[in-house]
Amino acid sequence: AHESPDAAARASASHSTPAGLPRRRHRDGAGDPAELGIFANAPIRFTSATSTSASSSAVGGAGAPAELAVEVARAVASTSNDTPSDAAAVEKHSPLQKQPRKRFSKFPAAVQERIDTLKARVKRDKHDAEAWELLIWEVKSRQQSTEISEILHELYSEMVEVFPTSAATWRGFIEFEMKLGNTADVKSMFSKCLLKCKNLDLWRTYIKYVKRLNDVSTPEGANEVKQAYEFTLDHLGTDISSGPLWLEYIQFLQQTSAHVLFAQAVAGNEESAKLMSIRRAFKRSVTIPTHSLEALWRDYEKFENNINKQLAKQIISDLQSQYALARTIYREVKKKWEGLKTTALAVPPRGSSVQYEQQSLWTKLISFERSNPLKLEGDALVSRVALVYDQCLLCLHHYPEIWYEYIVWHADSGRTDRASEIFQEACKSLPLCVIIHFAAADFEAAQGNTDAAKKIYEALLEKGSDVGDAGIQGQIWIQYMRFLRRTEGAPASRKLFLRARKSESCSHHIYSTAALLEWQNGKDVKVVKNIFELGLKSFMKEADYVLEYVKFLLSQADIANARTLFERALTVVQGGNAKVVWNEYLEFEYQCGDLQSTLALEKRRSEAMRKLNEEENSVGDGGSTFNIGILLLRYHVPNLMPCSQGTLQHFQTIGLDEVPYLYPNEMPAALALSDDQMSAYASYAEPVATGSRPAAQQAPAMSGAAASSLPPAVAGMLKKLPLRHQLKRQLPTIQDVDYVINVLVNADIKALRHGGKNSKKRGLGDVEHKSNKSHRPASSTNMKPGLEHGFNMPPKHDVYRMRQQQQRQNR
Repeated sequence: AHESPDAAARASASHSTPAGLPRRRHRDGAGDPAELGIFANAPIRFTSATSTSASSSAVGGAGAPAELAVEVARAVASTSNDTPSDAAAVEKHSPLQKQPRKRFSKFPAAVQERIDTLKARVKRDKHDAEAWELLIWEVKSRQQSTEISEILHELYSEMVEVFPTSAATWRGFIEFEMKLGNTADVKSMFSKCLLKCKNLDLWRTYIKYVKRLNDVSTPEGANEVKQAYEFTLDHLGTDISSGPLWLEYIQFLQQTSAHVLFAQAVAGNEESAKLMSIRRAFKRSVTIPTHSLEALWRDYEKFENNINKQLAKQIISDLQSQYALARTIYREVKKKWEGLKTTALAVPPRGSSVQYEQQSLWTKLISFERSNPLKLEGDALVSRVALVYDQCLLCLHHYPEIWYEYIVWHADSGRTDRASEIFQEACKSLPLCVIIHFAAADFEAAQGNTDAAKKIYEALLEKGSDVGDAGIQGQIWIQYMRFLRRTEGAPASRKLFLRARKSESCSHHIYSTAALLEWQNGKDVKVVKNIFELGLKSFMKEADYVLEYVKFLLSQADIANARTLFERALTVVQGGNAKVVWNEYLEFEYQCGDLQSTLALEKRRSEAMRKLNEEENSVGDGGSTFNIGILLLRYHVPNLMPCSQGTLQHFQTIGLDEVPYLYPNEMPAALALSDDQMSAYASYAEPVATGSRPAAQQAPAMSGAAASSLPPAVAGMLKKLPLRHQLKRQLPTIQDVDYVINVLVNADIKALRHGGKNSKKRGLGDVEHKSNKSHRPASSTNMKPGLEHGFNMPPKHDVYRMRQQQQRQNR
């Protein structure tokens, strides 16, 4: 469960230069790192807003620093051998500085080929976690040489840039540099990763490094190691796996001479100070649910009994209830931690079931800790919950919802400074998630920091196309205009609108937003119309912009100008936009015009639709030729259907364009036609040729999680399927579909692939026989018991029968 200082020293000694590899001197020109002392000149400065005053008082001994900056400086810095050049040396030789890429051919041909393949995978997808891990392993497992060490150094540097929260990668990088004696690089890496990665293995590596550079037999060295332990326990002491670290720290206190460890105490009080420090560590460790809780309790009882058995009973009795509560909660916490992959590399969400399973487990753990089962108060509760959030973000680093929940938790508790800091971290970690940036700006404005909020928006605008496509950039301009209107008034918002007009990402949404902001705040109709008209010079062909203008005119009861705008738009819009404008124009006339003008417009629309369909599809199958779609438009009332559900589904099936336009919410219901409806059509489905499909009716390409979760062959097949209304004859029933799927699932694919002429006989049996009907009746004698309803129906010859038949033929 723990290791002695001697064992730790032996483990540290194992990090010396490998046999056969020339000992690299320090890049500053210094010699062996053991001669340098710990972190000469202390260039490392950690900063954190998490309060640790409560935990410091519980762990640290007499004179423990109250402020984190002072405490960290004492934990990682030495007061001797200060040289002003060390800080510059660390910056100069930072391992994360990009160096010119070199290509080495120091591997066997087969190994080099694998490395090149893995590098190609990483180049295609920088978040390919498997490729990165295999790449590091391939290089690391080779016999080390100067050239290979340089390659490994470069790979580690690139990997920690892609996965900055991977504690395992940082640890491997640091141990690699420690073996080579690069103290300056190790110092720089600890300063970059330690507070960012709340991981026990990484922090224990930090403690071992401190032990390696300090002689615990001296007061200075012992104090440095003690501070390193306390610094680690203040941040990770509540981790469920921190038990061995508590045991190691307590053993260090017990085995170190009191006169060495507490040399600054009042003369004659060294032993008393040592006992107080050990008791303080024990008392805290036995109230934390860890895997080593019972071992710590036994050691504590032994410790108190060795001092004074009578006093021990009273002390242990007072602490018994807290220990019992911790032991009870441990069993629940242990279940919450089961299944969590705490060392998984942080990759963006890709629709993987494993990713969402991990997110669900982390969410349950966080909810449990926030419920405060240990009945903690104040900073103790904040420290415990914050640690779980920090550890969750090591794996779910690209999940904005986790960041925002963390921020809201701090903000709701009044810790606005810490919430602001996490907002900054989230914006840095999620540069393409603009909603987090918008929320950060609003948060700063709510705190009265308007200038800080404006800097967030300006930073997004400076990124340009790096932040996303034109739509995302337009969103930034729009939100910035709204923000300035709220905080600084109309002049600032108008000035920004003038800037937005000149940008390459200016879209019609910016014009409509600016116009509506003027109307909602100033009620000046003339100004609003001027902005809309200005936008029409560039976006007359955009149906959405035209309809937005029409909507405003109708809100002002300006019927004449609205009708004129429709006529102007119809002279320039084309394709799908023209269909939308015609439909909206006709609906406008149904509400505002007379019967004669409406009938005349219907004739114009029908002629226009016929020409559009001919242009889109020379075959003439681009859309339905039935005129009844006009009636759907004429008698349309929002949220009310003009006919029965079955009739509406029928209209959709025969391809009336007006159905999906007017009733988009009815699309899922239309897919569930009954058997009676299906049998109403004359013959089997005959899909329209792929090349004859109109552009406006092409099936939308799959995207996001749906596309990434399907095999390429399946995704490609789904994209080629015709739309429902393009099936001109009888649609297959659900039983037909299930039957075909079961045939494919249960067929002997190998027999079909290698059977040649006999493949039909051996693979599908009588399924493809010409006399076989389109689907088997529910009373088929070949169905297994319990499957009489047409689902999961196996083929006549299942896999077992096919194999038996094949064996008989081979004989």
